[in-house]
Amino acid sequence: MGFQQSFAEIQNLLTAVNHNSDLFVESLRQHHIFHLSFSQVSTVEFCQQRYYLQYILGQQPDPLPDYFTKGKLLHQLIARGYQIQMNGTDPSLDELEDNLAASKLSCDHAHLANALRVYALNRWQVEHVLAVEHPFVISIADDLPPLVGVIDLVLQDGDAILLVDHKTGRNFYPYDELQVAIYARYIQAMYPGYECRLYYDHYRWVNNLDRIRKPAFQRTLVALRQDQWQTDLQRINAAAGIIQQLHTGNSPTHTATCFRCPYQRICEFSYRRAR
Repeated sequence: MGFQQSFAEIQNLLTAVNHNSDLFVESLRQHHIFHLSFSQVSTVEFCQQRYYLQYILGQQPDPLPDYFTKGKLLHQLIARGYQIQMNGTDPSLDELEDNLAASKLSCDHAHLANALRVYALNRWQVEHVLAVEHPFVISIADDLPPLVGVIDLVLQDGDAILLVDHKTGRNFYPYDELQVAIYARYIQAMYPGYECRLYYDHYRWVNNLDRIRKPAFQRTLVALRQDQWQTDLQRINAAAGIIQQLHTGNSPTHTATCFRCPYQRICEFSYRRAR
């Protein structure tokens, strides 16, 4: 299957699932259409063995780390808030907290409750909420697979389109410019003539909002350099080559940074090193 055909099939999938991000991700898995994403690129750069476990074998970390569950649930709750806002109503913190209380997921709900309070204080209030959890596909080169992704939030503020990505963690950490560079190319193609601004909204897990020494929230405007895209393309090309080899049967290598990897307990390389 050529990359242009893959691109067309992924576009058809987006239409078939009515741009529902969860259904889109699941459909991509089921149809086995070759594609790339920022997550795939960053994962294979981190460790080929992790890529093999996650994207080829389709395994989940065991046990599933608490921060995985918390991060996903907070994304869902914030998305719910912005969907309400997109429909012209101010979201109620009480309603989101009720949704959190109704969740049966096993994770630290106190961290999530505090993060929701932080969201309520820092919620974007602009002219329009254009999209929430917006899946997309873009072709960036004829010799590269189509790139897919899900943008957390797309806003309009006058003549500017704002792209927002939500991050969670115990601490604030540096962003990866490649992610927003990919998203920016899609947004600029979708909204020609508009200024495009990109932000990270980072929520830090805290036990008590009244007793913190550093902020629980950080909003970062990402400055994209126009001359950086060729370097980004080289990075994507390098990752795509390795990914193609792994999918055609090459054995993965291992970076030995197991302490940073949630897959370490099910990874044979990690087991060998422990012995």
